[in-house]
Amino acid sequence: MATKVVQITSIEGGISPTLYSKTPDSQYLASVGIDADYPLSDSGVRTAGSIVPTGYAKFSGSNITGYPRWIINDPKDTYTYVYNSDGKFVRYDNALGTETLIGTPTNGAGNGAAYYNNYIYLFTPTDVARYGPLDNSPSLTNTWWTGLGLTALTNTTYPTIRGISIPNHMAWYQASNNSLYFCDFINGQGKIHKIKTSKTTYEGDTNASSSYAVLSLPFGYYPTCLSNYGTDVIVGAVQVTDATINQGKAAFFLWNPDSTTNLGFYKGPIPLNDPLITAILNTGGVNHLFSGSASGGFRITKYLGGDNVSESTFHEDGAPPFQGAVDAFGSRIAMGSFTTYPTNTASVFAYGSKRDATTRALHNAAVSTSTGANQMVTALKYVQQLSYAVPKLVIGWGDDSAKGIDQYSTSATLVSVYRSSIFQINQKFQVREVRIPLGATLATNMQITVKIYVDDGSSSTTMTTINSTNYSGRKVIYKAPELSSVSGQNNVFIELTWGGTVRCPVIFPIEMTLEIFTDEK
Repeated sequence: MATKVVQITSIEGGISPTLYSKTPDSQYLASVGIDADYPLSDSGVRTAGSIVPTGYAKFSGSNITGYPRWIINDPKDTYTYVYNSDGKFVRYDNALGTETLIGTPTNGAGNGAAYYNNYIYLFTPTDVARYGPLDNSPSLTNTWWTGLGLTALTNTTYPTIRGISIPNHMAWYQASNNSLYFCDFINGQGKIHKIKTSKTTYEGDTNASSSYAVLSLPFGYYPTCLSNYGTDVIVGAVQVTDATINQGKAAFFLWNPDSTTNLGFYKGPIPLNDPLITAILNTGGVNHLFSGSASGGFRITKYLGGDNVSESTFHEDGAPPFQGAVDAFGSRIAMGSFTTYPTNTASVFAYGSKRDATTRALHNAAVSTSTGANQMVTALKYVQQLSYAVPKLVIGWGDDSAKGIDQYSTSATLVSVYRSSIFQINQKFQVREVRIPLGATLATNMQITVKIYVDDGSSSTTMTTINSTNYSGRKVIYKAPELSSVSGQNNVFIELTWGGTVRCPVIFPIEMTLEIFTDEK
């Protein structure tokens, strides 16, 4: 017999790309609501780089009865605005403490929303409403677009993710020519329309040269998302309407909005390797394309210029995010989605860190309070200008039974989960000791449930719960007789599940001492 010690020394490698990770000491199988970018405590400053659980609590009220689709801040006031799938347009004060229903645009369904020139534009199935002027007694104007004498929009059915349609009138502000562009699909062809305003009395109060169909895509491409590449506009588009059959690859186009012809796109379609492209995020001058499948799996790809793209990360669980559910903080990209492994959640994946020097890896950093079926984070935003030590999201979510908006909370009931990588032993073994160092002294309302899985998770043993009743101090050690039945033939991994309302981070190294049986006869 021999003794073997396996260690978990880092979380920096993120979620492993395969079941059997080549670097099990820094990557891990899965997580929900674990953020290594946070300090060990809310009063801390330095990034922990450890297993730190995060908690979110619902703050929205009775007006959130549809899926939150767009969370909007603007330079004219300190409110946070939310536009929902049932058309309700809701406002929150700067402390996210007071909820006000502004109104519901005619037939509104959260088809698109954007701030532009002192107004918030709200896209409905067939029209555009707007709210403003924000700097002087704003009010909601319905059917503003058709009121200009412009052609009504078309309410084309777009592909769905978990029964929720991809917005069909997503909008994008193009700073290079101070215009707002938005998507449509008419008679088999994708269209881009333009809103352009100027100032008479208040900034943006007067239509300048708003136009219908300033760009027409090739037939069969449904525009889903927009961004910019310098002075050009990037148009992401899909060819699929069915959730079962792959009817064609998603693609994107580059378009010069100052072109004098309707065929101003000069590059594309540039195909992607997935049926859906749902969002584009421009951060630091780099466009990140979010693609994948409605049935499960997402990819983040960087556009490098020309016809060149480069995959940043891929994950088989979840689905690509809606355009209103992507944002960036420092060098970190956040995207709303869901998980089915290691547990069902509507949650937020994060790629990278708030500092670029940290390894770029995929984590699941925040869990919403959704508990129903078909969960999905449908909108998110880094709303509050707070310390870089503890960056906090606002998360809009929905499921079959409830809808809501959450914010970071130091008293939320924790539901975070961490599963280590699988450690391949390839011989009969017995777990003799497990050491778990804690990043805080155990106190009331701290709780971690520890499970040890063997042989690809075919069996598991639940250990004594870590809390202030069963243990004290800053380290927990499991030994015999509690471990006497924990044995396997091939491999082992550990799972930590948080409960309670007070965070108890876990630091490194986590150690498992194994007794190896060399004679397997």
